[in-house]
Amino acid sequence: MLNLTFWLQYIRVFLSILCISLYTYIKSRVFGNRKRVPPLFDRNCKIAVVGGGIGGVSAAYALLRSGYKNVTIYEARDKLGGNAKTHLWQSDRYNITTGLSVLAWPLIFRNYIHLLNELNIPTTMVELPFFIHDKQNNSVFAHGKQSAEYNTDLKRWSRMVNTVRWLTEYLSGKDASLYHFAFLNPFNYIPMRSLSLLFGVSNRFWHHVVVPMYASSFLSTKLSFIPSSILPTIDSLISLQPNQIPTMQTWIQTSIDVFDKMTQGATVKTNHPVTKVRIQRKSNSQIMININEEDVNYERIIFACNADATVKALTSGRTNISSLLKLMLSNVTYGDDDDLNLLDGVIHRDINILPVEYANELRCNYANYIDLKYDSTSQLYYHYNTFILSSWLPNVHAMLQDNRIEHETMEPMLVTYAPNNQPAPKIDQKKIFGKVDNRRAHPSLSFRNQTIALLMRLVQGENGMYFCGNAVTPANGHDLSLISGFAVAELIGAKYPFGENQSALQDFNRFKRMCVN
Repeated sequence: MLNLTFWLQYIRVFLSILCISLYTYIKSRVFGNRKRVPPLFDRNCKIAVVGGGIGGVSAAYALLRSGYKNVTIYEARDKLGGNAKTHLWQSDRYNITTGLSVLAWPLIFRNYIHLLNELNIPTTMVELPFFIHDKQNNSVFAHGKQSAEYNTDLKRWSRMVNTVRWLTEYLSGKDASLYHFAFLNPFNYIPMRSLSLLFGVSNRFWHHVVVPMYASSFLSTKLSFIPSSILPTIDSLISLQPNQIPTMQTWIQTSIDVFDKMTQGATVKTNHPVTKVRIQRKSNSQIMININEEDVNYERIIFACNADATVKALTSGRTNISSLLKLMLSNVTYGDDDDLNLLDGVIHRDINILPVEYANELRCNYANYIDLKYDSTSQLYYHYNTFILSSWLPNVHAMLQDNRIEHETMEPMLVTYAPNNQPAPKIDQKKIFGKVDNRRAHPSLSFRNQTIALLMRLVQGENGMYFCGNAVTPANGHDLSLISGFAVAELIGAKYPFGENQSALQDFNRFKRMCVN
């Protein structure tokens, strides 16, 4: 009954969004969109950005580069970064800061890579092999290790990915991009799990390999309803083929330098959660935006925070917003709405979390260790996922070399996620240094969320409000949120910052066709 109720509610909201969107579109085409404000040509006007993740910071960066002088970023936490969280590891011999999440990216992140080049941020290529361990059946599936157990499934999976890739290239061109979107592509509407069954992929392979490996990237084990069209992209990031070790780019140091350089010239207010936004429109169409009842008023506001916080701030400020905007923002769902398995990561240095027989190999050579367990009572699979940061991060390797420390003698730098409603892993309390909280961090990769992202174009600029970041984009990704920030800055009046780079510009224009124009 619960599942039926859930799906009836899901479909009702989905249809409501479509109907109100159609009404809004027709009305704006016939009578014009009176709520949408024109671009700002006065570079001295005041613009507020709510949220200091890559989406909000990229919007501020584009505005500043275009000469806007009064850009203020509000960030609820004590530092910028959003999902690109960092941690300071301290010991008697050294202190070093590393990332905790958003650690590397593929070469198809063209805009982000060009940004790093513009900022003179040094990067390097790294390998990120995975290791999945099923203790109950004494089996291992890992990059760099040959296993005949899943040969048939691997061939079927590869055939499935290639089929999706072929049709996507046929409809959108062979130039690899995250931003190819064709409404005629049937794989946009076929869930990944359903397609895998059509191609004969076994349940065992799905639960033992696909979900554990991809959950590390999506921070969610609920992957069944992800649209199949994303398969070629996922496969290019993390291949399931044991002989194809994932290779990506990362910073020589950390993401901190990126956010520091991007916000030069902006006013940054950390530890400033935005709880109340009051927007008034004067008779001469002038916009007056007040945040938290402060003395200053802004003329435009960019929301780059989670959808819940946006709705709450506007409601608390008694700001009138359109039915469509409220309906869409109120129904953006996050991974923690239906999956509590990868919310809290434990930051620690206890090597005993790794199995004794593989500990040395894992601490030196693997980026992820996934302990797979099956509960016969509930008939569910659970994953204890440990990110082994010290095995591959460039600044850790440099620190070891500078201090003449052997890798095998150093306590590893680990982040472990335990499944919900399962016994917590035994970690030495003296070696725990904090937690990672991923609540409201990753919107679900559902059809409804993707539809909301595609329809946000109808409300961008409404009474001086703009929206960017992963809450209003079709998927989670540093490059995607970055471009969304550039796009809303352009709507305000800024110039796209990388117009001289043809490949980056192409991706930007593809994103705009998909989500803005």
